[in-house]
Amino acid sequence: MKSVVSFCLFASLLLAANQAAAALEQASLPSQQQEEELVPANVELTFSGPVDLARSTATLLDPQGRTLPLGKPFLSGPDGSIFKIPLDPAMAPGLYTLDWRVLSMDGRSAEGRYQFRVEP
Repeated sequence: MKSVVSFCLFASLLLAANQAAAALEQASLPSQQQEEELVPANVELTFSGPVDLARSTATLLDPQGRTLPLGKPFLSGPDGSIFKIPLDPAMAPGLYTLDWRVLSMDGRSAEGRYQFRVEP
């Protein structure tokens, strides 16, 4: 049985102010295709402004491209600027893809795709 590790996944993304992106300052993710022996409890995306949770989404695909269930995304941080996506601690080894789209409270959006590998 795999242990659950609660840690944030880190990386930075910067977008120009004139782009139609949701006040996105940085998304907390590790390097693409980073290998993890333990499944993180959450993927955490940190933005510079409040996120509209009701209109933000995340989809997790398994190594075969099938959609997997995720826990209910939630917000944290003093102004609701951290979008957290719970993962299943019993994920099988393989390469996973997380597609996400976030809408800020001011109506702008940002989206991305992130891949990570779970090792046995």
